[in-house]
Amino acid sequence: MVITVNLNPAMDKTITLNGLNVGSVNRVESLRYDIGGKGINVSKVLKNFRVESICTGFLGGIWERSFVEELNKRGISNKFISIEGDTRTNTKIVDVLNNTHTDINEPGPEVDSKKMQKFIDEFKILCKKNDIVVLSGGVSPSIPKDIYYKLTIIAKEKGAIVVMDADGELLMEGVKAKPHIIKPNNHELKKLLNIDDTNENEIIGAGQYLLQQGIEKVMISLGDKGAIYITKNGIYKSNSLKVNVKSTVGAGDSMVSAMVYAHIKNYDDADTLRFATACGAATVSLEGTEACTLEQVNELLNDVRIEKKECL
Repeated sequence: MVITVNLNPAMDKTITLNGLNVGSVNRVESLRYDIGGKGINVSKVLKNFRVESICTGFLGGIWERSFVEELNKRGISNKFISIEGDTRTNTKIVDVLNNTHTDINEPGPEVDSKKMQKFIDEFKILCKKNDIVVLSGGVSPSIPKDIYYKLTIIAKEKGAIVVMDADGELLMEGVKAKPHIIKPNNHELKKLLNIDDTNENEIIGAGQYLLQQGIEKVMISLGDKGAIYITKNGIYKSNSLKVNVKSTVGAGDSMVSAMVYAHIKNYDDADTLRFATACGAATVSLEGTEACTLEQVNELLNDVRIEKKECL
């Protein structure tokens, strides 16, 4: 089973405007709501890939029922801890006139220590040998920044595979537990290891360093410059695909979904990177946080070029 952990999910509200005028009234061209948060986005993509998963974490307030009903409608299993505070709303502003995407993300509700312990107890029961646990996204200010470290330790003790996609202190603390796979972007890697995030050799060197620390696979997304994938077998680089960008939200989550799918299907390293790159490109061509399908991804696979790099 794939378990996606959602400690701070969000209702994604996407507003499309024909020109954003700061400081004055703006008229909305279109509006959509999508249940989101990085782990939920991963589960949505996996469902489209015909891979079952279960979402867990915290939900509360005005959006709790909407999340559960939508997940049930999609056939995605879920087991959340109910909290008193409102699950947050993240607002995405798409300005089609100026081709800009602006995110306004709320911090999230308070989670008290009793609810946190209840989640950890449930997580220990949920995790089984050979499960794939996806730890992704941020947390509300009330949750300790070493939570991914603790959850990684628990999952590994149960014999599960851990995939981590986090930023800042969450990533810094989380990697100390040596998750099997991590997927930082170049900016997150810069903050983690204080490197030049535009220098390919430094990025590769940082990835190799993380392998030396005990992490098995590191995929680094580079935005419009493609991605780099580093494993014990070598270093691989993909090109960026040119698509009509409608929303940048969820591209990284789709790459995480691709890595999970590739692990289940036993793809080799080159094919894993090819599939992940196509997944990210397919997602940015969709509106809101709509999940890409296998058919959409397969249409792009032949356009992905993979180069094997020399080790530093």
